[in-house]
Amino acid sequence: MAVALVVIVIWVRKPIARLAIRALDNLMRRLSVGLSDETKAELLVPTSILVTTLSIFLALDVLQLPEFADGVVRRIITSVAVLAVFAGWYNLCGPFVSLLSGENRLDLKMERGWMERVARFGVVLFGISALLTVWEVDIASALTGVGVLGAGLAIATQDLIRNLVAGMNNISERRFSVGDVVQIEGIFVGTVEQIDLRSTLLRGFDQIPRYIPNSELANAVVLNYSQRRNRRVKLSIPLLLSTPQAQVSKFCDALQAYLKDSGDFEVSEGAPQYVHVEGLSDSAVLVMFYAWTPNPEYDDYLKINERLTLKIMELARACDTALAYPTQTLHMSENTPDL
Repeated sequence: MAVALVVIVIWVRKPIARLAIRALDNLMRRLSVGLSDETKAELLVPTSILVTTLSIFLALDVLQLPEFADGVVRRIITSVAVLAVFAGWYNLCGPFVSLLSGENRLDLKMERGWMERVARFGVVLFGISALLTVWEVDIASALTGVGVLGAGLAIATQDLIRNLVAGMNNISERRFSVGDVVQIEGIFVGTVEQIDLRSTLLRGFDQIPRYIPNSELANAVVLNYSQRRNRRVKLSIPLLLSTPQAQVSKFCDALQAYLKDSGDFEVSEGAPQYVHVEGLSDSAVLVMFYAWTPNPEYDDYLKINERLTLKIMELARACDTALAYPTQTLHMSENTPDL
């Protein structure tokens, strides 16, 4: 009966494994992360092996083999089960990293490739330790040697570790994520394309990629243009210096009305708006226009600027004035000798 049970389980192992994977998939979907078809296919083999080893364990309890043979068989079957379990965990590293770094939970679009590599390395390390434990291999001395080796490697790779920790800090602080346009130290502006173990890839507007160490980014002043809510529109409009005060006031009032009623600018209390005479230049009365667009999109910003420029030209004509341009008047004396 024990052998028959093992044979039956081996025969139906794949349907049983599919049921277990389907249950796991339903659980993951409740956490907003489903398993891809590729992941399900990769989990099918280790799950089938795990189902088979469980049936063999039940059969061994019934068969009652000699002590030595029973111990050897159990260790072999346990080793196979351990390998199957950790193989399954290895394949699940990707979905679990997606669960931890999903956009629905952190509003963060980060490169998670390096997180998957770290998670899989940990799974392999624990799997080897569990396998050695099954065969009662004393790993205490080995761990001591690994500790000494690890200390030496830590000294040799301190730059890598510093950059790794800095990269994790950059992500946890949400300073930037993949796709953001950032400015570093007021010098370089580019788009974040990848966040990796040691460095972050930024591509400038000249399409040249820059690989910047994470530790330098952690200590740098980073301006994230993608996280701003609005764009600022600030103009200094020159009217003719000979424009009467009444016409200047009329122009300012009309421009203020356009700012409020056009729908192109943010008019809430949190967004300051100013239309005032700010001073005089050598050839013009300067009118300051200061406002914010309702969104940070660059295309909308250009269209709003275009409409504003055309409106300024229209209002200048309607107010019987004109836009000034730099001029210089030379007075020639009548006694100037002929050249």
